[in-house]
Amino acid sequence: MSIAKPNLHKNKVAIVGNPNVGKSALFNQLTRSYSLVANFPHTTITVSRAEITIGGDKFEVIDTPGIISLDMQSEDGLITREILVREHPELIILCLDSTNIKRSLLLACQIFELDIPVIICLNLIDEARQKGVYINREKLEKLLGVPVVETVASEGRGIKQLIRQIPEAGLVQKKIQYKAFIEKGLRDIAACFPPPATPADAILLLLIQKDPLIQQYIRAQHGDVIANKIEHIIDKMQRATQKPLTHMVFEKRAAWAEKISRAITEGRQRSTGRTGEFIGALCRHPFWGWIILSVIVYGTYILVGKVGTGILAAFLEQKIFMPINGAIGSMIPWDDGRAFLVGHYGILTTGFANAMGTVLPVLVIFFLILNVLEDIGYIANLCVLSNRVFQRLGLSGRAVLPIILGFGCKTMATLATKILESRKERYIAVFLIAFAIPCSPLIGVNLAILTLFPFSTFLLVFGILVLMEIMVGLLLNKLLKQDGVSDFILEIPPIRVPLMKNLILKTYFRVKWFLIEAVPLFMVGAAMLFVMEKLHLLNIIKQGVFPVLVSFLNLPVQVVDAFLLSLSRKEAGAVILLNLAQQRQLDYVQATVGIIVLTCFFPCFANIMAMVKELGTRSALLMLLVIMLVSVIIGGMLNFILRIMF
Repeated sequence: MSIAKPNLHKNKVAIVGNPNVGKSALFNQLTRSYSLVANFPHTTITVSRAEITIGGDKFEVIDTPGIISLDMQSEDGLITREILVREHPELIILCLDSTNIKRSLLLACQIFELDIPVIICLNLIDEARQKGVYINREKLEKLLGVPVVETVASEGRGIKQLIRQIPEAGLVQKKIQYKAFIEKGLRDIAACFPPPATPADAILLLLIQKDPLIQQYIRAQHGDVIANKIEHIIDKMQRATQKPLTHMVFEKRAAWAEKISRAITEGRQRSTGRTGEFIGALCRHPFWGWIILSVIVYGTYILVGKVGTGILAAFLEQKIFMPINGAIGSMIPWDDGRAFLVGHYGILTTGFANAMGTVLPVLVIFFLILNVLEDIGYIANLCVLSNRVFQRLGLSGRAVLPIILGFGCKTMATLATKILESRKERYIAVFLIAFAIPCSPLIGVNLAILTLFPFSTFLLVFGILVLMEIMVGLLLNKLLKQDGVSDFILEIPPIRVPLMKNLILKTYFRVKWFLIEAVPLFMVGAAMLFVMEKLHLLNIIKQGVFPVLVSFLNLPVQVVDAFLLSLSRKEAGAVILLNLAQQRQLDYVQATVGIIVLTCFFPCFANIMAMVKELGTRSALLMLLVIMLVSVIIGGMLNFILRIMF
């Protein structure tokens, strides 16, 4: 079944492993580039690629999404399998979790059957040793017949040894031996293919397990005659035993993983992690978990709103941007040129200064808080805590992760819905993400606005947003037809003390993303408003929306600017609300209505593209129309109710 050793100069090196085993950290260390890392599963939902040079040869390193098994049908796992099957990399760096070696070995035995050279990266050895678990590296290397390197990817330990092994990697020679009739069946199926096109054992075993996508792949690549002949052989194999072939294959793999893990594991589990386990259990507790979440939310409100806006943003505005903009304005004699740069809709005032002086300091603090929560392992515990709530909305526990990711970036969260197996779940999750969940930049600006009002405004706004999400979820759950239920299987990572280096690095790259992607859009939005004002289009638009915006929602007509800017970046529009609030042109009710409607009204352009990708153009456009109408109607009702109450 083996094929000749591929030429490593073809350059593709795939980093593969279970979710949350440190693949992205390893990718970052190998390539000196950056892929987002966090202490919870499914952080990597897209594929990152970068080139490195070793000994004069170039290699393309691929950071793949986490995969439990080649025969599991989650979409992120299928992305990884697609890379392994169709791209056939010349080398796989298999990242094993030293704290859960048996589960990692279940994947390893399948990877070995792909007939691709493998290097084992034995990661998280520091955490394993803290728990009293020691892996005998030399014995593991001998039993598997492949190079094994111990690493702590987050700290860069073992990376040099790993790089030295890359040019030396060879094919795995020691594989699982299945029952005799299964081995014979594999040989019979292999004989159906012309010799140069014989698939690897892993593909043949997926055929035996009647994997629908692999069956389609074989039929498309080799034709109906070969596909039908293979199906006949598999049916004959199944008639030879009463047990399902899938179960027999899994049992053999599980027994192999158990045998290897026992042979290489030394020591006994210690209780050194009890403090972390206790904190994690509290975070998931049905009572204390919500108390802890409330404390985190309040602390974020204080740090982002009071420190970010009240201290940092105010300092930057008064000491840096106002003097600079004033100096620039004094140097430009032309009225239109001065207005274009530093006027009411100037690209430096409404655009650059708002992005850098108002949003950036808020984001730096919020990103630091978010990164701490990710790296200590809190996010996975929050997923478990909120699982019961999401089940009532027609969502399985698997949907908790993309929903929570929406508070970081709604675009990436929408793409993360690919881990959901049910189309109904994907539709509900995408709707909820696009509707009333503010992304991290918008949360930061919203908090800055809310700290200008009593704390009750914060409770009211976010309470209403949560209530809106729950009501819409319940309604969609009733309206949409059930088409399958996903199991909720989520490994809870240990509560870890975050590394300051990683926190700073992640914050840097997230801020860099904002500077590269968002700041130019702030300036483009300001230029757009300037041109529209000069052409008198703004007045026309304001007159057109006056009945809805002013009469129905009771908002100042200047909020039109906020809605127009939000088409490019939501937080750019929210800055307009912040400026109005700081100038005391918004009262308690207007601030509440304005934040809620702006948050829900229209997703950013990138999120819209992600919605189209996941749901299709028709469904995405219909969803957008419904979201816009619902947000305006709710805003009007809220204005009416609050005016009566206050």
